[in-house]
Amino acid sequence: MRRRTKRKIIRISLLIIILIIGAERLYNSQAKFQTEAQEASHYGIIDVRFTSSEKMTDFKHLKELLEERYPFIKVNERINGIDWFHNERLYKRILKNTDGDGEYFVALQRIIGDLNDKDTFLLTGDDYRRFYLHYYPEKLDLFHNIRSQGRYNFFEGRENIKLDPNSNLIFYNGPVLETEKLIEGELAYMRIASMSHYHIEEDYPLIKDFLLDIKDYDKLIIDIRGNDGWADEYWMKIMELLTDQTLSQDYYSFFKYNSPLKNDIYRLTGITTVRDLDQETLASFPPEVAEDMNFYKVNTLEIHPNKELDFKGRVYLLVDGEVGAAAEKFAAFAKDTGFATLVGQTTGGGMAFDEVPLYYFSYGGFMLRYSREMAMNTDGSINKEAGTIPHIVLEDVTINEDLMKDKAVQAVINN
Repeated sequence: MRRRTKRKIIRISLLIIILIIGAERLYNSQAKFQTEAQEASHYGIIDVRFTSSEKMTDFKHLKELLEERYPFIKVNERINGIDWFHNERLYKRILKNTDGDGEYFVALQRIIGDLNDKDTFLLTGDDYRRFYLHYYPEKLDLFHNIRSQGRYNFFEGRENIKLDPNSNLIFYNGPVLETEKLIEGELAYMRIASMSHYHIEEDYPLIKDFLLDIKDYDKLIIDIRGNDGWADEYWMKIMELLTDQTLSQDYYSFFKYNSPLKNDIYRLTGITTVRDLDQETLASFPPEVAEDMNFYKVNTLEIHPNKELDFKGRVYLLVDGEVGAAAEKFAAFAKDTGFATLVGQTTGGGMAFDEVPLYYFSYGGFMLRYSREMAMNTDGSINKEAGTIPHIVLEDVTINEDLMKDKAVQAVINN
């Protein structure tokens, strides 16, 4: 009798286990847990066949980094309705379900993509080489991490990466400057597609000659639609030529974290603890500044005229939702100082005064670029959330090849 009872219990237990395994597999088969991807080499990485345990170690490091340093979790909740940390179980299941490191890499990209922050992303192999080209040897230790070099199959030195303005490893390929006289004697146009470091030296003389040629025009359009920035020097040199007075504006930046290590390449300087900020000023910012931020600094942007030309006309800046980084600073500063009339759509935000850092996963070797600075607009709003609102708002800011039919250009003509 006892044997039959024991066998029955074993059979029931095995059935329960089979049902649990079946239910788990059925649950895992849902589309939201699946990841479609190419082979790892397609993303410029090596497939080392990470185990589930190793994947969870990487995810733990990512979660800890965001908890400690990332300032825009609540912004993402407000704008996109995503509570990133609430999704932790979902993210873990997605990662565990991946087969091979190609799927694992794409799954990590997708999870990080839920932050909806274009300045926070996982580096591909090309990205790794691109940043290496720009940052080495200043970031020597960062790029000589053996796990990252192995993950990105990168053991050769900088000498094997050519500094060619037309290389795929440059942040923006090809020419970035376009100038045109749209209405003789009245309206001039200058488009800047990107503020690339590699074009400043060659573009500045061209910009200067063009501005000297149109210095008596009534209106000048500077078109930065689609421009995601990179080099502040590019726009600052333009403003120096066009302004006849010193322009200055202060901007607050807040941070959750600062490295305690003096030799940390990303250690912040010139910061003060938030508790030292006067309460009236603190109350002018969103609640999460007081609740989550630990440090702040005041950044002063200042432009002095170089007096090489005397432009008396009005400046118009064309902007859209793709404007970010250095181009965002240009837009905000131009509006706040009255330098230009902004036309188009609200910009994409992302103004930053300190370097946007890179972080490598000490276990998996992947490298992450992430936002750490919450820069504020002069009205107290968060720049990454609110962007910069133009003076003249348009529904359609599509660039028309025939500029005289371009709706933003037409808005300038009619203003």
